Amino acid sequence: MKNILGLGLKLMLFCVISAALLSWVYLLTKPKIEFYARQTFENSLREVIPNTDAFREIKKEDKIIYEGLSAGIVTGTAFSLAPQGYGGKIEMLVGIDLKGKISGIKIINQRETPGLGVNILKKEFLKQFLGKTIKDPLEPKKDIDAITGATISTRAVCHGAKNALEINQTVHNIQ
Repeated sequence: MKNILGLGLKLMLFCVISAALLSWVYLLTKPKIEFYARQTFENSLREVIPNTDAFREIKKEDKIIYEGLSAGIVTGTAFSLAPQGYGGKIEMLVGIDLKGKISGIKIINQRETPGLGVNILKKEFLKQFLGKTIKDPLEPKKDIDAITGATISTRAVCHGAKNALEINQTVHNIQ
């Protein structure tokens, strides 16, 4: 009995020390992790809104809009969207220039089928969207080449791009 009590106390002490060390490491690394996550996100914003040196986050209704700035002048707008793909939500950023044209698309996170739907990450696929406007259909097999065997994934990216153009039109009152 005495032996079991001693083992129990040792186990409890080990757990308390382990928990304290894990908490300490978490507190030490949290600011760095947040810094690098923010840097990665800003780099993604730079990919979809080229020629920017800063960003301004604007909250309009239930949406967060990112304005790209160069020397304090707005160069474009980016929208974060998450259309439903085959394997789940496809988190993406869509950049739109001042003329209402898509300036870039970046897939941030996706869970599409390996070897098929994951092809939405390829530059050749994403380049198709550059220069598209609200007037373009943005539909697979019309003005966007669908990824063979991944029509749902293709349609989701098209939907996200079209949605960003519609939000941009509403936000900036473009006719």
